[in-house]
Amino acid sequence: MTRSVWTFLTIAVCVISVLLVGALAPGCREGPDKLVFGFVLTGDECWLDTAAAPLADGLSAELGITVEPFAFGSSAELLQGLRAGQVDIALLNPFAYVAARETGSVRVLLRCVRDGRDWSRSEIIALAEGGPRTLEEVRGRAFAFVDPASPSGYLFPVAHLLRSGLDPERDLGEVVFTGSHEEVVRAVLEGRVAAGACREGARRSVYAEARDVFDRVAVIAYTPPVPNRSVAVRAALRPDLVERIKQALLAVTAGGKGREAWKVMSGGCDGFVEAEDQDYDVIRETADILEMDMEILAGCGDQPDGRSGP
Repeated sequence: MTRSVWTFLTIAVCVISVLLVGALAPGCREGPDKLVFGFVLTGDECWLDTAAAPLADGLSAELGITVEPFAFGSSAELLQGLRAGQVDIALLNPFAYVAARETGSVRVLLRCVRDGRDWSRSEIIALAEGGPRTLEEVRGRAFAFVDPASPSGYLFPVAHLLRSGLDPERDLGEVVFTGSHEEVVRAVLEGRVAAGACREGARRSVYAEARDVFDRVAVIAYTPPVPNRSVAVRAALRPDLVERIKQALLAVTAGGKGREAWKVMSGGCDGFVEAEDQDYDVIRETADILEMDMEILAGCGDQPDGRSGP
């Protein structure tokens, strides 16, 4: 399998999100009597009324400005809204943030903390007995990924393999896509593959059915940590308003209904840390290694990818 085929597989799955771009009216909205909070609905989420609206109400009360939540069908649509000046606050996956930053559309504000971490990573797993112990020992052997569009189950692991001197098209044996992180763990457990890539914590998801999974399956490598989803604001907003938005977010999500609403919207976020643009250099490096367009990768970041995914 050539590298061009690997790239095509990923693009073929992800490009659908780019084709979903809606026709937004050009030009900026009038303000600041209203702020639009944009986010992407992924998977089976349908919590616009139960989570997004209560959060927006809390922010409106804190700011004294109406905050209107708006759900986009893809990051491509949300990015277009940001560039058109029609979105003021956005919840973005890391690829989408970098894509927006490249055009000067946004500045990053806060990064989500989940389970005590403001980052996530993937792991390469293998059988603890008889399996490869290093990435070099994976060479020439069967390997499992999740899906070509999965950031933590494909994109970040492939970039790490390439960074480590293993070219998947040349150096791996049979490559299989299992469709889920849990199935990667099962494939390793059952000996169908010598190693596999999945989100960190995937072994916990199969513990109920395989109580010895932590004894039998070992982690032989971790990918570099990548930032969790982030809150960014439109670059043209006044600095004083940006600071007010940040403080309002921190206040509203500190407890009560606002905290619960934000946890639902953000996929389990239980806090924030200050974010800086340089935190996303690992995302830029990943795009360079994979030789893929950031806009395409932004759509991949919309894929439901487990709680630890970006």
